[in-house]
Amino acid sequence: MNYQDTEVYRYLIYLQKYLLGDLELFHEIAKDAEKKEKALSEQAENSGCLRVFTGGTNPSTTNTVITTTQYPYSFEFIFGAPVISRSTVPNSAALFAIIDLLGFLTRTGNDYGSTSENFTTFFSHSSTTLPEYQLPVLINVYRHGIAHNYLPKLNVLVSYHSSNPDDKLFFKDNGGRLVLNVNRMERLVVDRLDEIIRDNSLYTNMDNQLGKMVRDYQRKSAASITDLLASL
Repeated sequence: MNYQDTEVYRYLIYLQKYLLGDLELFHEIAKDAEKKEKALSEQAENSGCLRVFTGGTNPSTTNTVITTTQYPYSFEFIFGAPVISRSTVPNSAALFAIIDLLGFLTRTGNDYGSTSENFTTFFSHSSTTLPEYQLPVLINVYRHGIAHNYLPKLNVLVSYHSSNPDDKLFFKDNGGRLVLNVNRMERLVVDRLDEIIRDNSLYTNMDNQLGKMVRDYQRKSAASITDLLASL
């Protein structure tokens, strides 16, 4: 069978289209946020107001706004620095979901819910490899924090910003706090998804893995969906 005739190929193609479309919207939100940040900084500077803190994403720039998504008890919130939403958390959640899925599809085994195994597989590929000590932080602090608490755990930060480095998944802000660089994570996910779609050798296993996942979904939820539809 041609790999382009498989169910998993069709699934991944639609997934890619939706992802790229959503990321495009995300980028527009982020650009708008940076314009607002710049306007607020210029307004504060022109009015002579004292700058409250040094911005988290660009060591060469001092800002009066929060340019990263932070835990709500950080001192910036206490001093009233403006928060400009930039859709960083929901888009990080989307990228984490795709890492989870691609990791499962490209490994073997039945437990699609094993996030640690899925992430480990995704980041074991040559184009996505991470230092071993970074993966537990990405999974336990960032992925689990955002999935279950909306924000990352332990007062660490997550950022999408034009000044973020292109080559680092993590960096430190001016205060020495850990920042997850969504710019870099996005590039890793988008590029790896494209690689997987183009790799003919993966499709026999991926189609099998997708089938396992769908059958388990059906076993657990199909009857409930039928009952719900009948009640509407």
